[in-house]
Amino acid sequence: MNPPDPIPTRITAMLGIRYPIVVAPMFLVSTPELLLAVAEAGAIAVIPSLNFRTHAGFAAFLEAFPDRPFGVNLILKENPRLEEDLDAVVRRRVPLVVTSLGDPGPVVERVKAYGGRVFADVVGLRHAKKAAERGVDALVAVACGAGGHAGTVSPFVLAPWLAEATGLPVIAAGGLATGRQLLAALALADAGYFGTRFIATPESGADDAYHRMLVEATPEDVVYTAEVTGVPANFLAPSLAGFRRGAKPWKEVRSAGHGVALIRQVAPARELVWRIAGEYHRAKAGLP
Repeated sequence: MNPPDPIPTRITAMLGIRYPIVVAPMFLVSTPELLLAVAEAGAIAVIPSLNFRTHAGFAAFLEAFPDRPFGVNLILKENPRLEEDLDAVVRRRVPLVVTSLGDPGPVVERVKAYGGRVFADVVGLRHAKKAAERGVDALVAVACGAGGHAGTVSPFVLAPWLAEATGLPVIAAGGLATGRQLLAALALADAGYFGTRFIATPESGADDAYHRMLVEATPEDVVYTAEVTGVPANFLAPSLAGFRRGAKPWKEVRSAGHGVALIRQVAPARELVWRIAGEYHRAKAGLP
C-alpha cells in the first residue's frame, strides 16, 4: 500500500504531519510502538505519562523515542508525578502535550517556551474558554460517543461551537473510526481524534480478548457510567460485569467508544492511518 495524498489543515501545519489524524492517549493501551507506527505513517499519536508505572520509566521512554512527531498526555488534577513528568517533557522538548482535567496554564508556559504545542481536552464551553485564555494552541472537543471520559454533546455541535466561541483550531473526538467520518469531522473541525479504532491494532497494549471484544461489539454494548472512576466514561458492557463483582478496575474493565460499530478487524497502525486517509479522499471525491 502506498501512502495517500496529504490532507492539509491548520493542525497538520502546526504539527508537521501529513494527515490530520491524532490518535488519542489511552490508559494502559497506548504504547511507544503505537506512537512510532502512527508517526511513520504520517499522523501523530499521544501517550499518557501515567502509562509508565514510574517517573523513571517515563523519562527513559522519552530519552529513547526517536525524532518523530509524538505527544504526551499529562493529567493535571491529583497527579503527584505532574511536576517531575513535566520537567522530563521539557528536557526532551516533546512536540505535543495534551492536558486533561485541570488548568493548563503552567504547562502552556513551559512547553511553548521551547516551541512545543499544547492542546487541552474539553467537554464543554466553560472549560474551553478557560483553556483558550491560558494560551493553548488547540482544543480537543471530547463529545458524546468518545471512549473513556467523554462528554455528552454531539460531535456535530461541540466541535464547531467551540471553534466559533474561541477561534482556536479544534480536534473533533467522538466515535471516529473511518475516513468518511474524518471527512465529516473536517467540515466542522481541523482534525480527527481517533481512539477506540487504534486499540484494535497489534501495536496497542490491548490483549487478544480486548481485540475480540471490540470487533464483536456494537454501540449498544457501550455503557456511559461514573461507576468505574467517579467521572462519567464509556466502557464495554461485558467487561463491567467483572468490575461489579469486585475485580480491580483496570485489570478487567475495557474502555471503548461508539466507533466500535465500524471496527471489523485488527489492523496494523500504519495500514490503518493510510486506510483512513484513502477513505477520506475517496469519500471527498464522491460527494455530490
